[in-house]
Amino acid sequence: MARIEAEIAAALPALTRAVFSQPTAEAAAQKLTVRPLLLKGERVWQVEKLTDNKAFHQNLKDGALLALVREEAEGAFRQVLIQTGTESRQYVLKRDGSYKKTGASAAVPRPGGAEAHDRAKEYLLREGEEIPALVDLGVFTKDYRIVRARYDKYRQINRFVELVDQTMRKENAEQIRILDFGCGKSYLTFILYWYFAVLRGMETTIIGYDLKRDVVERCNEIAARYGYGGLRFEVADVTRDTLTDTPIDMVVTLHACDTATDHALAYAVRRRVKHIFSVPCCQHEINNSIRKGGELDLLLEHGIIRERVSALLTDAVRAAVLESEGYETDMIEFVDFEHSPKNLMIRAEYTGRRRRAGREKAEALRARYGFEQSLLDLIPVS
Repeated sequence: MARIEAEIAAALPALTRAVFSQPTAEAAAQKLTVRPLLLKGERVWQVEKLTDNKAFHQNLKDGALLALVREEAEGAFRQVLIQTGTESRQYVLKRDGSYKKTGASAAVPRPGGAEAHDRAKEYLLREGEEIPALVDLGVFTKDYRIVRARYDKYRQINRFVELVDQTMRKENAEQIRILDFGCGKSYLTFILYWYFAVLRGMETTIIGYDLKRDVVERCNEIAARYGYGGLRFEVADVTRDTLTDTPIDMVVTLHACDTATDHALAYAVRRRVKHIFSVPCCQHEINNSIRKGGELDLLLEHGIIRERVSALLTDAVRAAVLESEGYETDMIEFVDFEHSPKNLMIRAEYTGRRRRAGREKAEALRARYGFEQSLLDLIPVS
């Protein structure tokens, strides 16, 4: 028979994470998560208690952590995951109150491997986190391990959620209303909802739009299965259909194809949506229409260079339009290029301060090189 306090104590020198989930009636929290932190050069253990869908944190030394496990966790959770730098072990609660080890496997290494506070936050959605929707969507296995073929997608959605979370925390927001354009299989949509509604306990509403009816139906079924009442999916062609006019705080796109990104940005501009997080995908419009006409001709000689220049020009034009409409805009590298070649994010916040110089330059380039660019047409000069 195993006691979890003893298992945690033995793992402490190399412990990277412990998760207590599936609470019994005696549990005082829905879930406990333990992670190491370095604070002022000293290792402590951050304990996150999820209660009433709200997360509470405390930092403990070794003895206090073991006391908490003994008094609050031992026998109160049906499932326990213990991870070290080399191994991931799972335990289930038996009827006699002891724990049985049901599996062990090599741990998935995390980049950097440090315990430092900033590094510990690199992945908000950690392997072993009980996120059932990720199992249904094929990112996690049934025991909440990362599917190796989905590791790049796992990194992408982690980074996206981290950036959105940083913005919401700066504003001390208590609710969030998001529109996801071209949501596809909705990895990001589900994780945004889980993170803000379940983990952080915020009032959360998310609408996902996609063209494929079967995908939308499946996503709605998954949302209903987990009681995600504020999450829904709709069939819509964002380039021509009438979309919701309900108040929205944020527009997001993750690899919305070609001009779908422009229509998402135009929607945000027209309704003065405060926040935009957009990671474009394929961008054919300028590449298919640009012609020679000036100093940039050298960059149009070879197909691969023309394609890349056109993609960069597309996003530069988009940023210029947003700035002319009162958005503070920046471009950031979303993830490392090795994980996705489509790694540029347009991040914008509405401030009302207009900067028109970029839009004027974009219009001048369009006149000289004859290219088409949808956002320039969708948002006329004002």
